[in-house]
Amino acid sequence: MEETIQFFSEYKKISVIAHVFSVIVGMGTALVSDVLFSVYIKDKKINKTENITLQVLSYVIWISLGLITLSGLAIFLSDPLTYAYSTKFLVKTAIVFVIILNGYLFWKITHKSLKKINFTDTNSNHKHVRIRRQSFAFGAVSVVSWFAAFILGSIDTLPVTFSMAMGIYTTIIILAIIVSQIADRLITPKK
Repeated sequence: MEETIQFFSEYKKISVIAHVFSVIVGMGTALVSDVLFSVYIKDKKINKTENITLQVLSYVIWISLGLITLSGLAIFLSDPLTYAYSTKFLVKTAIVFVIILNGYLFWKITHKSLKKINFTDTNSNHKHVRIRRQSFAFGAVSVVSWFAAFILGSIDTLPVTFSMAMGIYTTIIILAIIVSQIADRLITPKK
């Protein structure tokens, strides 16, 4: 174990650079994806080209998440005792897990249906309306989580406990989802 720690300690700077770069690329791509989604739905539908663009951006995000995970593991292995008790590291790890889970659920539940969604349909029992609303919620979770991960990566220490930090994060997520549902209703014309 000592050799492993020594190896990762020796190359920690490279791991940190890879980690920061991956977060920047992932967050930037996620934000571009969310902005493009908002632009694409102005005409109340997602066409084939727009769907392919969102799909390519999704692949870039997944690659970034893979690199974030690997570089984060390498950073952890450079000093496991310190990072195992670091609130900042643990909160950031939890948030990256939420980003991965959110992305997976978005991909499984809504992505394949995006090009079929009718954004003018106001029938709340319709499957595509539920999918549209879910896609807005997934986008809200994505934006908040990427910003939270970026902010955590930018500060030296976290002056609160793990529970407090996760409580704040969860509250912001809930508020963002509520705002996303209001935004969905604002862009959907009333009958």
